Amino acid sequence: MEKREIIMDCDPGTDDAIALAYAAAHTEELKLLAITTVSGNQSVEKVTVNALRLAEFYNLDVPVAKGMDTPLTREPVYASKFHGETGLGQCVLPAASRKAEEEHAVLFLHRLLAELPEGKKVTIVATGPLTNIAMLLKLFPQVKKHIREIVFMGGAAMGGNVTPTAEFNIYTDPEAARIVFRSGVPLVMCGLDATLKCTLKRKQIIKLCQSGNPAAGLCGDLAGYSLENTSNKYRGEVSIHDVVPLMYLLHPDIFKIQSTILDVDCSDGPARGTTLCDFRWWEHEEEEMDAFILMDADGTRFQEELITDIYELGERIKRQKEEGMHS
Repeated sequence: MEKREIIMDCDPGTDDAIALAYAAAHTEELKLLAITTVSGNQSVEKVTVNALRLAEFYNLDVPVAKGMDTPLTREPVYASKFHGETGLGQCVLPAASRKAEEEHAVLFLHRLLAELPEGKKVTIVATGPLTNIAMLLKLFPQVKKHIREIVFMGGAAMGGNVTPTAEFNIYTDPEAARIVFRSGVPLVMCGLDATLKCTLKRKQIIKLCQSGNPAAGLCGDLAGYSLENTSNKYRGEVSIHDVVPLMYLLHPDIFKIQSTILDVDCSDGPARGTTLCDFRWWEHEEEEMDAFILMDADGTRFQEELITDIYELGERIKRQKEEGMHS
């Protein structure tokens, strides 16, 4: 398999934290160039601290850059109930020795992409609101030639989670989503249609927590917080939404994929943030259907892949720690 170069734009966030673990477990298939942060699940200050601490915990030697602290035109919306006051539930990680880049994430992304060799392209994996990416594409449209695709967690063809029709990331900054949707960059939308099928069940989470494996224990605690402190406790399982874009890159066969044209409702009414997916192939030329959307997922395969990889990452972390103690 080709080693794909990726940038993660995120707002850690319990499920972003598990997504970073999944990325760390796949350094042979995915080359993570950078982590950028954005206001979303919590304030950009908090999620940047989380990103730095998680990167160090998972032994990810990558730069972290702090991005937009508000949506483009709206007040911030945080998901404290789902992710806790720090963004990582009740988990406390050691302070990171590395500091965030001095450059703003949008400028950092521009420089990183502009310095790529001619013909080189990277994949942007976005698991928070699309504010940073929208700013990048509006201010520096010339970088589009270096973006292979944007694979993002957000939206839904049907239903929502923050309102009856809107998913949180798109609802938080619909104007940014519209800019990205209309940018002409290839898009893959990993929305609620698929991510609600990609869960960890209570028994699986308990086993992770009790494993004695550092990565599994952390991921279990993170998922357990989101399970037990929300209505998911009645469901008995919790969706690990933000792993899905990365899982799609490595295991696209897990998902049912359909082409579409994307737009978003930017009104202030009850439809704010609703993702509009136009599947009317008979109304459009094939090249106009320029986005893909994940419409379904094999939840059992998702669980098998994620749990196995988290355990393997934890074993690697333990080995690296032991080697460091003996060096």
